[in-house]
This record gives sequence, C-alpha cells and structure tokens, in this order.
Amino acid sequence: MSAIYSHMRNEMDAFSSLSDETWQRFLSFCRVITKSKGEHLYPFSQMPTSYCFLHKGVARLYACDDLGQEYNKRFFIEGQFPGVMSALHLGKATDQGVECLTDCELVEVDFHRYRTYLFTSNELMAFQIKYLEANWLLDKDQREILLVQQDATARYLLFLQQWPTLTNRIAQYHVASHLGISATQLSRIRKSLNFVEN
Repeated sequence: MSAIYSHMRNEMDAFSSLSDETWQRFLSFCRVITKSKGEHLYPFSQMPTSYCFLHKGVARLYACDDLGQEYNKRFFIEGQFPGVMSALHLGKATDQGVECLTDCELVEVDFHRYRTYLFTSNELMAFQIKYLEANWLLDKDQREILLVQQDATARYLLFLQQWPTLTNRIAQYHVASHLGISATQLSRIRKSLNFVEN
C-alpha cells in the first residue's frame, strides 16, 4: 500500500476500523492527485463532485460576502478531509470554495460512489458519523461560542493551541480572516504577545 493510502487508512481507522474488504471497495473510488499553492481544490461557488483526504499540505475552506470580502471558515492540514460538504449534501453549489495554501498531495474521493456505498456499509457509516461529529458539528459549535464570548486575543491564543504549527505555514492575513479580525488587529495582538512578525 502506498504511503498516502496507508496514511488515509490510519486516520480513518482512528475513528472506526474498516475491514480489508470495506477498505478495498472504498479505494475503488479514490485517486491520488496533486495541487499547487494557490490552486483551487474546489472553485468558489461551483458544484463539487468529490471530497479529498489531505496527505501533505494546508488548505482553507472559505466563504465570501456580498462585498467580495473573504472569510476563512476553517483550515485543513495533513490527515483531514477537505471539501465543500454543504454543497455535496445539499446537491447544489454554495458560496464556498477550497483553496490550497501550500502545495498539496491528496486522495480524491468520488462522492456519489462513496455515498452510494455508505448506505450499504455499517463500517463506513460508523466512520462517517464519528468523523462528522468530531470535525464538523462539535468544532462548529465551539467556534460559534468563541466568536461571541471571547475577545480577539483569547481567540488567537486558542487558535495557537489548536493549530500549533499552522501560523508558520500560512500568511497571517488568512489567520486573521479565520478569527474575524483585520490583519492589522492580528499584528497588534502578535506584537503584544511578543511575536516576531514574519
């Protein structure tokens, strides 16, 4: 098994173990792809047909308001599954996109084939439920609470705790967008915490 598929299986098994039979069936609708920094994995406002597993790199899921202001909803790093999940589950394009912030190596998963198999496989269903609970539902609830209850400095410190290496891999304005503050505000916060600006 190649390193990229081995990595994906380890990450999936950490949520719920898959038998070899289920794994081989799952692999039949997967393919390895690469994307360059700045390239869209899923272009903004276009209907996706897949989601991915991120073996190497960093990507962002972003939305855009009526004035064209981008907002980073979340980041993806190695071992996670980037995609525009709302569009896939609604069956229509949404005002979101996924962009690679570094060069990326990924496994692309055909969503229609995955979804069809999902409803016939208890193992895959168990993985799906546990992954979504941990990475989308609980994470989303926590983030919404933090945006209302904590100030920008507290949000940044928590971001550093949750993503300890990410700020060294991406531009600071992407972090600022995710925190709901301006790049200037983030710069001031970093200086107050004795960070050296890069």
